[in-house]
Amino acid sequence: MNKKILVLALASVMIASCSKKTDESAAVADSAENTAVAVEAEPNGVEAEAADHQPNTSPVTEQKPDVILSAPNPAEANRRMVREANVNFTAKDVVKTALEIEKITMQAGGFIEQKNIDFNVVDKNAQSIAEGKIKIFEKVDPLASMIIRIPSEKAASVVNQLLPLMYFLNQQQYSAKRYELRLLQDKISQTQYVPSDTKNKQLNEIDRLTQLEVNDRVRYSTISITISQPTLVRERIDVDIDAVARLNGDSFWKRAWNGIQYGWQFVLDLMVILITIWPLYLLVFIAIIIYRIVKPYIDKMK
Repeated sequence: MNKKILVLALASVMIASCSKKTDESAAVADSAENTAVAVEAEPNGVEAEAADHQPNTSPVTEQKPDVILSAPNPAEANRRMVREANVNFTAKDVVKTALEIEKITMQAGGFIEQKNIDFNVVDKNAQSIAEGKIKIFEKVDPLASMIIRIPSEKAASVVNQLLPLMYFLNQQQYSAKRYELRLLQDKISQTQYVPSDTKNKQLNEIDRLTQLEVNDRVRYSTISITISQPTLVRERIDVDIDAVARLNGDSFWKRAWNGIQYGWQFVLDLMVILITIWPLYLLVFIAIIIYRIVKPYIDKMK
């Protein structure tokens, strides 16, 4: 009886150990399969990451952000700040864009401090046409620059209203300085240019004007805008002076007669010059006489 119990115990132990090995083998197989799947998936992830870092070769026709300036934060709202912004962008038409900016500025309660529009000719070519005229082709780069003054609380809103007017945003800059710092900078710059013998009354007047200017800069933000436009080609008709002179010049016989007159006049002028240098002839004549007188004595001496 004891032997049967012992045999049964040994059999149960062997069965348990075999089942344990089978579970371990299955776990090892599952782990190896998962590792293989992860290894296979890793190259795809690397390729995707590499694709994200590749340069984009597709041309873009418009590039601008959703917002240029955000509203002033509470820290700025509680301080007197001198705000300045600089925006450079490309538009379809600089003239129409400048007019639209003027309209936006007036609606915001601001004003235009400066406005310049230039059409710079960078290249030019001319083609001759009939009747002394030429057709001129000009390569032009339009450029507009503006300085607008906007109430400080509306500066961010006005700058963001420029987004529909632009195709490409080329540059943007923004600065906000405390009133005291800007005033200090202006006073330091004044001390470099004000003569030492300037009277106190003049110094007080300069100080008063400086404070007024800084106060104005605090109340109205300064926004400098530069607008460029894609290059365009202009065509116009002009006059060819050389061709007009040839077409309206004298006939052959008229020019020939003028040539005879000019030739005769040249001969007369030459004769006058020859008469004018008569002292030279006299000197040559005296030199010849002296030579003939002295020559026999020279021959005897030889």
